[in-house]
Amino acid sequence: MTSVSFYKLSGDLQVALALVCQLTQKAVNAKQQVLCLVPDNDTAEQLDKLLWGFQASAFVPHGIGVEHSPIAISADSSDPGEHHGILINLQGAIPTWFSRFERVMEVIYPEPDYEQAKRDNFKFYKERGYPLSFHDLTEKFKP
Repeated sequence: MTSVSFYKLSGDLQVALALVCQLTQKAVNAKQQVLCLVPDNDTAEQLDKLLWGFQASAFVPHGIGVEHSPIAISADSSDPGEHHGILINLQGAIPTWFSRFERVMEVIYPEPDYEQAKRDNFKFYKERGYPLSFHDLTEKFKP
């Protein structure tokens, strides 16, 4: 069954993207495949640039779209093809195909409508019995 982790941040979308960079680096080190589902194409471009410069000593192989890259960035919530390892969800809604992934990571940052959507997501997963974890990084994560 898919496990779901929530990561609560105190910063804005830029802080969330910095966390996504760290999470993707950990996934690459563990040889896992990741799909980063972002709100829009502008955010996809921002994350793409951040991943290229994330660490000078490390390479995070990634690309925009869901082709054969180990780390894929997409604003498209349609079927992601072969991806099934880790889903990092920065969109408010839960994609219908989330359960094909081994793990879902829901990133929360303080924006009222977005936070409410993530609360609704938590309730959805909980009511259906998915294993949940919650990580409050509001004081700990400073990019």
